[in-house]
Amino acid sequence: MTPEISIILPTHNGARYLAGSIQSCLEQTFGDFELVVVDDASSDSTPRILEGFAAEPRVRILRSEQNLKLPGALNMGFAQARGRLLTWTSDDNLYEPGALEALRRVLVERPGIDLVYADYSVIDLEGRVLRQHRCSDPDYMVERNCVGACFMYRRSVMERVGPYETETFLAEDYDFFLRTFLAGLRMHHLAEVLYRYRVHGASLGSTFGAGQVDEVAEAVRRRHLKPWKREWVRLRRRVRKVLGLLRSS
Repeated sequence: MTPEISIILPTHNGARYLAGSIQSCLEQTFGDFELVVVDDASSDSTPRILEGFAAEPRVRILRSEQNLKLPGALNMGFAQARGRLLTWTSDDNLYEPGALEALRRVLVERPGIDLVYADYSVIDLEGRVLRQHRCSDPDYMVERNCVGACFMYRRSVMERVGPYETETFLAEDYDFFLRTFLAGLRMHHLAEVLYRYRVHGASLGSTFGAGQVDEVAEAVRRRHLKPWKREWVRLRRRVRKVLGLLRSS
């Protein structure tokens, strides 16, 4: 049977938190999904951990013998995905139990929405909540990745904008979401905390540094955004804010 949702989980030497990330998927209140785990040439105990989930019918395990890095691993997983709704998660992060159900509900009840994203908690190494991250309006996409870590989109989005760009490692998600926004596809912010995003010394952002991540993100903006387009979106955002204040007064 074709699942409703496909979750892609790429991992490279992510043994420390991997089992917890997988378990948070399996404990979802909405159960009609497949979890496609892509072992991206791990050399730690990741393969052994994955063996423990091999009997779970909703889990599919793929392995690349060559390190594809995150965008390549994502593309490998999505090439095998069967669901009509798509998302991906990281090997060190966690879904709240009702995350898939809440994200799916928006896409089912609002057929004009193509991609939905939600707020999330920021947690430390031990899983303690440090703060809540509130995402912003889609128009901020011309400034930064306002989608963040918890999202779901229709298969038609990927069919429209294409796969993740391997040249944009460290900002592959921002590149994908910006292309989605600029294609005119509808994005919706769901103001619910549905995910736990872990910060630690071995994460990609920490390993490569915020400066390098920002540098790649700026290259993405230069590649896709004409200066007039960014200014036009900024102006539209300001107009919407003024109209919102007028309506509430």
